[in-house]
Amino acid sequence: MSKLADYQTIGDSASLTKIGEKAFTIIGIQDSDYTQGTVTTPGVKITTAESFEIDGNSISKFHTTRVAVVQRLSNQNLRRDVNEEKKPLGPVKCVSQTAANGKNFFNLVDV
Repeated sequence: MSKLADYQTIGDSASLTKIGEKAFTIIGIQDSDYTQGTVTTPGVKITTAESFEIDGNSISKFHTTRVAVVQRLSNQNLRRDVNEEKKPLGPVKCVSQTAANGKNFFNLVDV
């Protein structure tokens, strides 16, 4: 079953779901919250060293509101290293994992 996020593009980025579990290297991280009505969900936008073919376009910027990914990429030391010190993060990929409570979630892992 498809979800709306599978087809959503925001400005110059596409949903992180579009690249599935492909490996990528993060070279930029910024906040990119998603607002619907009065509810704001924390999000991030990443720039990747690689470009991916998405709906016939070459895309290297992706956004997500996946909680574990947003939390991991909200680390200020990590952001400083990637954005200011120009130390790329990766390769990494976004995978589905199972929490201790049995619920599935998406997380970034080293490749």
